Amino acid sequence: MTLGEKIRKYRLLHNLRQKDLGMMVGFSSSTADSRIRKYEGDLMAPKSEIRNKLVQALDVDPSALSDIDIHSIEDVVRTFFFMEEYLGFEIESFNSDQLSLFNKEKTYYSKWDISTLNSYMYIWYEQKKNLLNIKNDNQEDSNKEYELWKSRFPRDIYTYWNSLIEKIDAYYTPLVDALSLNKPKIVYSSEFLTQIRSMIQSGLVFEVDTDSSPKNKGYLTFTFQISDLLLPKTKEIENQFVEFLNNLKTLQGYEMSIERKVLTSNAGNTITYFLLLNPLMTKYTIIEELIEFENNKPEMNDFSKEMFESKFKKEFHSYNLNLPEEINVYYNNGQYSTLVDTEGFQTAKSLYLRAFSRVRMFRGKAHFNQRGKNHFSSYTHSITIKLEFY
Repeated sequence: MTLGEKIRKYRLLHNLRQKDLGMMVGFSSSTADSRIRKYEGDLMAPKSEIRNKLVQALDVDPSALSDIDIHSIEDVVRTFFFMEEYLGFEIESFNSDQLSLFNKEKTYYSKWDISTLNSYMYIWYEQKKNLLNIKNDNQEDSNKEYELWKSRFPRDIYTYWNSLIEKIDAYYTPLVDALSLNKPKIVYSSEFLTQIRSMIQSGLVFEVDTDSSPKNKGYLTFTFQISDLLLPKTKEIENQFVEFLNNLKTLQGYEMSIERKVLTSNAGNTITYFLLLNPLMTKYTIIEELIEFENNKPEMNDFSKEMFESKFKKEFHSYNLNLPEEINVYYNNGQYSTLVDTEGFQTAKSLYLRAFSRVRMFRGKAHFNQRGKNHFSSYTHSITIKLEFY
């Protein structure tokens, strides 16, 4: 559809005359119908400001008036070709029907982008089924409701998702605020993992994963069923999730970026917390192993339990991140500076080598600037070490 055809479609869905719409946008009564007629006939393209006013007047999402150049079945197929190459779109045969899937592992986009796309597809399917498959005396009204829903996509979805986040906040924010008054702040990743293990042991089910953005930003993610959070089965589950949120609050206080997003699928509504810190991604494997161990623990013998605990203890302390320092390094554009005296050069060198020994998704370089400095009448040399990662 052309832009003009879309404007006409949504105008008629709202039972508006061309003059009505034109005046809602701000045109005078003498020119309102003429301007809308030209827009709908694609004789004139509305400027950005007018297009935004049309979005408001027609009560649609801005994407509903976006320019998508599809004019034929061949164009649709080529769109599927693009989705196959860039979104992991697959066509599979299932009981002689064609089933389309988006594969997270075969895409240039992030796992989250593909999960969101799958969520859109599920909600679209449910809305179409609920609005069009209902047998009633006024099928025309059902068709109209369906078209109006599509015109507001994805605005209505995010309104619903935001309402779920507000419910979680209303439930847990007072509890987190009360806990934070007396609870010591976590500093090391070992403290963070200890609480994660307690959360697993409480019986709260969640998924842990990693994700990355096109700019090589690495996330450690935690996904929970919203129903489990709003209706916790036990007080211990509630307490442990409160502690988890309190730790996230502490990390945000250290200036870590933490995002949360909601998705909907046939399994229900989920909320995912995104912790942006590449070094923290290294803890993904140990958390996965903890989940598997705690779930299988009742069937394990004592020897297997002892072996795991020994391995866990070793890995637990092998790379114990100082979280405030790691966050400071990561969020200051990958730059770390310190000042040491000449006698501490070997310490500085050790610091330099240690920085590069860590597994990172970037290269690094160091600048050593030697300078003189008078301090209490004694002349000493100092070295400024600046590590730049890019």
